[in-house]
Amino acid sequence: MGAIGEAGSRSSEIRKNIELSVKQQHTTTTHNVDRKALESVQNFLIVAQIPPVTIERVIHEAALAIYRTFSFKEVAIGLKSETDGRYRYEEFLGLSKPAEQALRKLSYSLEEFYSLSDYPSIWLSEFTELCIVEENPLLDFEKDTYDKETFLSRPRKSPDEFLEGDYLDISMYNEQDELIGWIELSKPIFSKMPSIQTINRIEVFASVLSILIQKTLLTRK
Repeated sequence: MGAIGEAGSRSSEIRKNIELSVKQQHTTTTHNVDRKALESVQNFLIVAQIPPVTIERVIHEAALAIYRTFSFKEVAIGLKSETDGRYRYEEFLGLSKPAEQALRKLSYSLEEFYSLSDYPSIWLSEFTELCIVEENPLLDFEKDTYDKETFLSRPRKSPDEFLEGDYLDISMYNEQDELIGWIELSKPIFSKMPSIQTINRIEVFASVLSILIQKTLLTRK
């Protein structure tokens, strides 16, 4: 088997192990964790709707709430542009300035955003996809978005390890099932894959954020 074939085989095995590890987790969280997540959503709704309400403020408060509640060191939120219909990163929390500046330059069509050839992913649910670094070689315009000192510096030691270059995308849709934006999460504390329960809680948060974004856009019009 050639080098390319061997690399593809290793990637497939890594993908299989990660998918099984994430999906087979059992509930280990407590009622207090659920209550914390619910309180976070409630507090976000209250704070984000204090006048003046703007899209910028809504997604900023959302990023803060997610950062504080779900223990990810990096949070980014992207939205569909009302001007040209392309998808761009609009809010950042925890990222380095070079990475933020690089991400602000990116834009995607709907087809590019969901391109399996450019961005292979493991779909964990209807809304959440996990992109692992072994399957996502950086495109030229993305190379400045990662920490070069740690990127691919060591192999994955276990299926539940979350590496530099791994990320979760949680999609947000409107009532017509059109993608209006996404929440991107990386660098969880302790560098461990989030549980399915945590992902479900984040999806609830994303649904609330989606509704508030649509409400704000309608009010602005």
